Order: sequence, then C-alpha cells, then structure tokens
Amino acid sequence: MRILLPYNTNLGEFNTEIIRGGIEKFCNQIVQTFNDVHILNIDNNNPIKENTTKIKDYAKKINADIIISNWGTASFAGAKIVDSEIPIMFISHGCIPFGSVLSTISRLREKGHAVYMVSKWQNNWYRQMSKRMGHPDEIKVDGYINSGYVQGKKPKLLPIEYDCCTIGRCEPVDKKPFLLKEWLQKWDYNTIVLTNTPTDKRGIKYLNRNSHWSGVLFDLKYQDVMKELSKSKYYFATMYIETWGITVLESLAHGVPVILRSKDGTHAAIDVCSDEKHYKLVSNNIELSEAIKSSHNLDRKEIQDMTWDKHSYDKWKSHFENCIDKTIEN
Repeated sequence: MRILLPYNTNLGEFNTEIIRGGIEKFCNQIVQTFNDVHILNIDNNNPIKENTTKIKDYAKKINADIIISNWGTASFAGAKIVDSEIPIMFISHGCIPFGSVLSTISRLREKGHAVYMVSKWQNNWYRQMSKRMGHPDEIKVDGYINSGYVQGKKPKLLPIEYDCCTIGRCEPVDKKPFLLKEWLQKWDYNTIVLTNTPTDKRGIKYLNRNSHWSGVLFDLKYQDVMKELSKSKYYFATMYIETWGITVLESLAHGVPVILRSKDGTHAAIDVCSDEKHYKLVSNNIELSEAIKSSHNLDRKEIQDMTWDKHSYDKWKSHFENCIDKTIEN
C-alpha cells in the first residue's frame, strides 16, 4: 500500500519530534502506522494550481495507491485536484464556517473520492451549517476516523503537581491556550500552559498580550509535553468547537480527567471519554474554578485502563485500513 501524504508546511515541515497541532500529529500517526508513506511538503501560500499539479504529478510518479489529504483548503481538496487519477481520501478535522467547505465535500464525493470526518458531532455541525446557508446537497460522509489512539507501554501515573493544565497552539481564535490563565486569575491555582512560539503576526500579537503569565512552557518535545500533562489534576480543553480532542485522549491515557469548555452543553470529546465520570462541562470561569475545586476522588488508574481499552492502536489501525480499502474500491 503506497500512500502519498501531502503535508501543509504552514507551521513547519514534517517533524516527528515537535508536534505543532492535531492534524500534524495525525500525519505522524499515518507515517508510523504504514510502511510505504511518501511525504510531500506543500506550501499553502503558493498558487493553488501549482500545488494541486505538484500533488497529482507526484502521486503518479511514485505510483501511489491513494492520496490521503488532511487539510480542507483548495490546494489539498479543492476543485483543481478532484480530477486526480489516484483516489483521494480526504479527512476533515475541523469545523470551518465557510460555504466553500460544503462544496468541497460534495464535489469530492461526486467525483468518486472519499470524505471522512472525525466525529458525528462534527458532521452534525456541518449539517446545521448547511441548513442555515441553504446548501442544496445533504452533507454525507463515508465514515468516521478517530483522531488518535494509544500505543506501547502505559505511562506511569506521576504525582500531581498542577491543579490544571492545557495544551494548545499559540493563537487567539480557536485554541486560545491562555484562556486557562485568564479564567483563573482571581484564584490561587497552580496551572500550566504548554504551547509553541508563534511565527505569524496574529500569534505573536496574542503572545505579547499574554507574556505576563507565569507557568508557561514553550516548544517542548512531545514526550516532555506528556510528562508535564501527566502531573496535572485536571486537563482543560479550551476549544469548545473541537471536533474530537486528541489532547483529551492524551490526558485520559495518562489518568488525567478532563474539563471541557462548552457553549451548549455538548462537546465532541465526550465520545472520547470511556465514562461520564471522566469529564466535566464548563461554560465560564466560575464553573471552571468549581470543577477544579471539586473533590478529586476519581481512580486515575481506572481512567487510564478504560481509555487504553477503548482506543487501542490495533482497533484504530484496523479501521483505518478498512477506510483506505473502501476508498480505493469505490
């Protein structure tokens, strides 16, 4: 099985040590799972036609069986790539509020390619958006693929040092990692934010506004991020419009219960949890504080064990292989 994996270099070229985001981690998982994966770095700032031609030509050059695309922008899934002779398996990871995404989904499936999402919550979000916009086509997908899995040896449960932590890219719209600090500034909690050093103007401006906070670590290697996470009483997912929740899985896999920011009493990451006792929903700073203050009588080992059973690597790999086979057969 020869896979072409176009990689968006917006946050940097492919790197197995520093993971800058959920999609980037997902691409790492594909590389680690399958033996014959070819990375093709794509600068999304280049002209669309230049990028799509590069992808299609390279797929034919290496005799790829499938192109797995993880970004919804035109260079990776737009109108100029759907004539690819190699089947495209597009995996939508986000909730993007633009009508063009709806057209992208419909167009890919009309041309015989496959569209997968990462949760039913995400699919419902797009269906609601489609109704609001009066989009003519029903938003259908070929299935769902979990964003992550657990693998290897279960990590040791470390002594708790932090009341709460969060992980997120340093940007002010979606991830907003410093929301943890903002919401808890009235209380004396020991919290930690794990983020990256931004290079774009918006991220730099956001960081400058939040440079006064203590308890912030930048650009750690993945294993070091996980070590800090595992020392926390709770993990706070700041993004209410999350489509799955890879950091939620990582938290639960380390025995750390999660607090999910929600605006409507729902959250996609609820499905990641193995039991309703493993998460709490909050909508404001007071609720977050109360959640952290609440008695921590959960069995961290039980949280970890149940998570590892639900999200095993073997289950994830088997399902992913079935999705690839289905895409090629279609």
